[in-house]
Amino acid sequence: MDIATRRMTADDLNALKGIDAAPTLNSTADRTADRIEGLASFLGQKAGAGLVAYALATDAMPELLLGYIIGFSVNQDAEIIDLVVRSDYRRQGIGRQLIKGFCDAFGDHVTYLEVARKNRPAYQLYLNMGFVEYGNRKAYYQTANGRDDAILMRKYGSISPDIKLKS
Repeated sequence: MDIATRRMTADDLNALKGIDAAPTLNSTADRTADRIEGLASFLGQKAGAGLVAYALATDAMPELLLGYIIGFSVNQDAEIIDLVVRSDYRRQGIGRQLIKGFCDAFGDHVTYLEVARKNRPAYQLYLNMGFVEYGNRKAYYQTANGRDDAILMRKYGSISPDIKLKS
């Protein structure tokens, strides 16, 4: 399967409805519509930045949206807000490809993100891609079982300022 990534456009938003994000406390079709509307608004902002990954069309299969990453970029610093990969295509390097593309395109100095403490696969992916912890937000996420902390992470890019990382 050949995979291509490119900048997200408003034309991609309808295809995002087929992507199943991790279940949340209030996952419903209405929340999916709200999420798409929010992404559209976010992309329309000057600092909005996003990439999508598609499986390229073949004779046996039409083009298929596999995932997306969205965030913002200001003065060569970036923040990843959301990373979603179709559940049936996870653990195949698509998330890694999206993160690398986002950092290369938008995070010349630093790329920031946060991840739920209990989301160990995502946390491990970020560590493997060179992100390091720099803080946390206690009880930040509401979950079905209560609350979860947000781990704050960052990765310095190719034009890093003269700041030493503390791990």
